[in-house]
Amino acid sequence: MSIITRLASPPEYRQLSQWFTDAGQVAPTLADMVLLAEENAELCGALRVVMARGLIRLDSVIARDDEVLQLLLLQSSRWVGREVCWSLVSAQALPMYLAAGFIQQDSAADTLIIEASERGLLIVMRPVPQEAEAAEEIVVAASGGSALPPV
Repeated sequence: MSIITRLASPPEYRQLSQWFTDAGQVAPTLADMVLLAEENAELCGALRVVMARGLIRLDSVIARDDEVLQLLLLQSSRWVGREVCWSLVSAQALPMYLAAGFIQQDSAADTLIIEASERGLLIVMRPVPQEAEAAEEIVVAASGGSALPPV
């Protein structure tokens, strides 16, 4: 069976909270967007996107394996929409992010540069994909309206 991705619904955030904290990640709040990966109705990955200091940021990722991580990174562009998305990654994870369309950056907002330096991480940015959906279309799809076409 294949892995599917979908946005978490607000009622699921309470259940996801423990899963994130058990993985050493920050628990999602209702202000965040969480993309889930499921296989055979079992959760196998999650990606948390936040708005922090005026930036859209991929802030937490939990993935069973590299395949799930790659799928979440690729699918995240569908749900972030027409916004640049930033992330801080380890040197080990960098190739996976580059393969998903992120670009390593030497310049960024001061807050990202400081945090990356303090944590020994690299800054990556995913530019806005040409096929990015408008925010309104994403909200309609996430609320059970017409689904976005498959990537």
